[in-house]
Amino acid sequence: MSMKRMVIGVLIVTLGGCETLTGGSSASGALESEEPVAATLAESDQALGALQQANIPEKSCGMILWTLEAQRPAAIFRFIVGESGEIVLGGRTVSLIRIDQSGASGFGVFENQQFQNEDGVAVEITSRFGLGFDGGAYIKRGLIKVRDASGWSIVAPTAGIAGCRS
Repeated sequence: MSMKRMVIGVLIVTLGGCETLTGGSSASGALESEEPVAATLAESDQALGALQQANIPEKSCGMILWTLEAQRPAAIFRFIVGESGEIVLGGRTVSLIRIDQSGASGFGVFENQQFQNEDGVAVEITSRFGLGFDGGAYIKRGLIKVRDASGWSIVAPTAGIAGCRS
């Protein structure tokens, strides 16, 4: 299966799962009431943005996490095992080093991981492995917590994939 088809399949599963997890119509009202908050975060100088590069390179293992932005999936975190993690914060790409990990693991990725950089940006990721596929697994019930040196923070739900490319 090509990586492009796999990503499309993951997006379909994730988007369908988001509607299921929100509980249908009662959650629609909650989403509508949260839209002004999302707009405020998007206007912030410290907004968590979408990654330009959202893939796992050939002969590498790692994870990609995304969240919904304006009802569309946006890749917001990427970690390549043996290298670094990255997010986009305030419009600039921030590289992060994994400093701690615990819980179940697969493909060099753990259910609980902490990342940090020299500027004081800290990222905590919690997730659960879901269904497996050839060379990887879906990540479900994920949560990303980002905090910068000034104390600004954001928490966002995520879904994603962990795996290896040959």
